[in-house]
Amino acid sequence: MSLADVYQEHVLKALAEFDDLGRDAFLNKYGFGQSRRYVVLYGGKQYDSKALLGAAHGYATGQALAANEFSGGLQTVVARLTALGFDFRDLNIMPAAGSASGIGEIPGYPEDTVFASRAEVAASGVHRALQAGIVGTGKTGAESIVSSGGYEDDDDHGDELLYTGHGGRDSRGRQVADQTFEAPGNAALRTSWLTGAPVRVVRGADPESPHAPDSGYRYDGLFRVDDAVMVSGQGGHQICRFRMVKMNLGVDVILGRQDVLLSAELHHGEVPLGNVQPERKKVVTQRTVRSTEVVEYVKKMYDHTCQICGVRLTVGDGRGYSEGAHIRALGGLHRGPDLPPNVLCLCANCHVQFDRGAIVIDPDLTIVRHGRPAGTLTVQESHNLGSEFLKYHRDVHA
Repeated sequence: MSLADVYQEHVLKALAEFDDLGRDAFLNKYGFGQSRRYVVLYGGKQYDSKALLGAAHGYATGQALAANEFSGGLQTVVARLTALGFDFRDLNIMPAAGSASGIGEIPGYPEDTVFASRAEVAASGVHRALQAGIVGTGKTGAESIVSSGGYEDDDDHGDELLYTGHGGRDSRGRQVADQTFEAPGNAALRTSWLTGAPVRVVRGADPESPHAPDSGYRYDGLFRVDDAVMVSGQGGHQICRFRMVKMNLGVDVILGRQDVLLSAELHHGEVPLGNVQPERKKVVTQRTVRSTEVVEYVKKMYDHTCQICGVRLTVGDGRGYSEGAHIRALGGLHRGPDLPPNVLCLCANCHVQFDRGAIVIDPDLTIVRHGRPAGTLTVQESHNLGSEFLKYHRDVHA
């Protein structure tokens, strides 16, 4: 008997059976009482965690576990189900005011707030999960993450955090299987990358990191998911890796806000009021220095005509507008070269879709848009396009 025999698909089958039978019938069938402390959160519902894992063991091995055959709690049931990507609630903790789910700051808990335990962090609402490192869903995006140096591929640089997604680890924290973007937390961070929404970052004590607190946990502010890629980790397995960049680097200079009340004729109740003069902040950031000459060279080669869709945008007096798209991105996790073989001339629409992986280019230069062939990439003979960069782009967005 081993809880390690249970995988995500077995738990999902147990969840479906729980829903089909109802809570009381499910507990009676497997001989469990109601959870007194830890419940699994899934699909907006709560499930008794120990009973769920006992039933899932039956789907995995053909033999369900009885309540007296294994212990519940953080080190067993919670640890195994968390490793499989499931989230928990501690019934002994009453959420504090303002702790409802959501994106952005939590009122009453400014940056640098220190917590003695994960239970305190969860109660505040800054990071609502007791064990899972990521809170959020693929539909809504990520609310928050906790970084405690738990993955060998994590790399913390303070204002830049290379964060490993969840899944594929054994009980000792070793990566023993591939991760996927379908796992709930990884899907949530990928959605945040696509939308640009802020993510709260909490750091736990980590003696290997100079950016972590000496003890307990510390809320370190809002970060933006700057990149999301699938790469090979140090252990040889595929991992979801996210580059997260702090959103308020440097010193902010805040200008005064001016609210203007719109007349009834100009405003409808369902329309946000907004601001005539929004707040403005001066933010110091770091950016990759790229060669304007390289991009302009490629754009001129195609006379600002998109290599993917063939559209030439004009912006007055017949002047063309296009964008230089680096196939293997320059910054973040990619570190691509700023050279013509790594640049495409694209319109704004195709550029966004290409960067986000909605468009990839096959080895024979077939354009694949949303998984379907959509023509052939236009390539001038003088454009020594790098097939290795197109392959990198396909691999990242596979």
